[in-house]
Amino acid sequence: MKYIKLISLFLTAFVFLSCGGDDGVSSPPSPPKNLTSLKVDYTATVSQHLLDVANVTVRYVGENGQMSSEQMSSPTWSKSVTISLPAKAGMSIQPTLKGIVSDAEYLLSAQGQMSYSWLDQDGKQLKAGLTETTPALEARFYADGLGQYLGAIAANCQLARTFANDYTVSETTVTWGGNADENSTQSTGISDEGATNDNR
Repeated sequence: MKYIKLISLFLTAFVFLSCGGDDGVSSPPSPPKNLTSLKVDYTATVSQHLLDVANVTVRYVGENGQMSSEQMSSPTWSKSVTISLPAKAGMSIQPTLKGIVSDAEYLLSAQGQMSYSWLDQDGKQLKAGLTETTPALEARFYADGLGQYLGAIAANCQLARTFANDYTVSETTVTWGGNADENSTQSTGISDEGATNDNR
C-alpha cells in the first residue's frame, strides 16, 4: 500500500514539474495585426516599335503617395511601392512622338497593369488584392497616322484607385500632369488615316 502511495506521489510531482507549475506569470499576448499599408506592383509593356518612334513615360503614385515618373528604355517596365493607408494608387503610360518619323509601318502596342495587396504593421501580407489591367492596345500604323494613336494610348493606358483602411477599393481620378505634347495627343481615338488593313 505504501508502495502504491509513493508511486502516486511521484507521478503527481512529475506532472507538476513538467507543466512548470503555476507561477502566476503568463506570456504577453501577440499584438493584433493592424492593416496599415498597401503594396502595389506596377507593370508597363509596350512594343519596341513604340519606343522607336516615341519617348514613353510611365507616371505612377509612388512611396508616401507622391507622383513619380520614369522613362521606359526597354519594352517592359516594373515598379513596386508601399503606400500608407488610406491612399490613392495608379499609373499612366504617356508616349510623346520623338519628331520626324521614317516613312514605314509600325506595330504599336501598350498595356498597363497594377497588382495590389494589403500589409500589416510588420510589412506582412494580410490579404491579397486583384491584378487590374488597361485595355491591350495594338495596331499597325504608317508614319502619318502615329499621332492619333499615341493619343489613344495616353487616354486609355491608365489605372487609378482609392484604398481605405477596411479593404475597400473604389475608382478615383488622378491628375497625372506633364501630358504628352500636342502632336501626340491630338485625338483620343484611333485615326483611320494612314492605317493598314490590320486596323481599319
